[in-house]
Amino acid sequence: MAVENKFQRIFVAIDFSPGADEALRQASSRAASTGAKLAVCHIVPSELPTNLLFPQESPIAAMNIPLELERAAEAVVTRVKDVTGRLEDQFEVLVDDGTPYAAILDAAENWIADLIVMGSHGMTSSAGVLIGSVTHKVIQYAHCPVLIVRRGGGTGRIVAGTDFSDPALPALRAAAEEARRTGGELTIVHSLDDTWPAAAYAAMAFGGAPFDVSAEEVQRMEDAAGDRLKETLDRLAIKAETQVARGPAGAALVDIASELKADLVVVGTVGRTGLRRMLLGSVAEAVATKAPCSVLVVRLRPAGEHGARDAAA
Repeated sequence: MAVENKFQRIFVAIDFSPGADEALRQASSRAASTGAKLAVCHIVPSELPTNLLFPQESPIAAMNIPLELERAAEAVVTRVKDVTGRLEDQFEVLVDDGTPYAAILDAAENWIADLIVMGSHGMTSSAGVLIGSVTHKVIQYAHCPVLIVRRGGGTGRIVAGTDFSDPALPALRAAAEEARRTGGELTIVHSLDDTWPAAAYAAMAFGGAPFDVSAEEVQRMEDAAGDRLKETLDRLAIKAETQVARGPAGAALVDIASELKADLVVVGTVGRTGLRRMLLGSVAEAVATKAPCSVLVVRLRPAGEHGARDAAA
């Protein structure tokens, strides 16, 4: 199968939580399977409460930052050895202080990472929350794909979605590369959510009333979508099963991943710069926050947008 998305600089952020340990394990395994370089990052938070009356007595003022960073680096080395069995010369250690999500983004871009790996939530996340605030912000602003690590069904199954809108289809290529790397089965999903409701309400633009779409028309659209899926996969030389779903695309991907006991969902989101970069996209948002397994969010860069790797070339 023809694939292009091979990650060669893998950056994993850890906070010593159980979720971070799993992210570290998966990042190390992924790097070992592809020969990629591995960097392990830990951020010493500087978001500590300030004593307004006596700021010199505030926790952050009392911290010896260089000493804290030195201790953090030693702790990272020990954790990586314990969790992955790697030797010290088989990974890079990156430590810094600051606001965790911003410092992680800076470190990843400065290291020219082409994949960021994180646990779905860390030490400070609330119980029952499927994705923590730090991970969520990293997904929003990252310059490269982000892998959110969760334990899946152990099937090796990979699920990816497409709406046929992007000509490069990098999310499908990334999913195909994952299937090749792991030997897992790949299922590509298209949802009719953006198709048949639009047809049903099209008459409203001309002052008419919405109408019901017949079962025959829905079946026709399903068949057409299935044919287009197969044509797309043939064009990209990707071997996969296909499914056409109904309803919101994000919910459909989550439901199918649950039914198949998938280990990974791959979803694309449009790359943006500046303030618009915070708009993750409703499908990617739904999958990232609700999927029962790991999620790879692939940022689809518009023409003319370049990431850190391109700038450094």
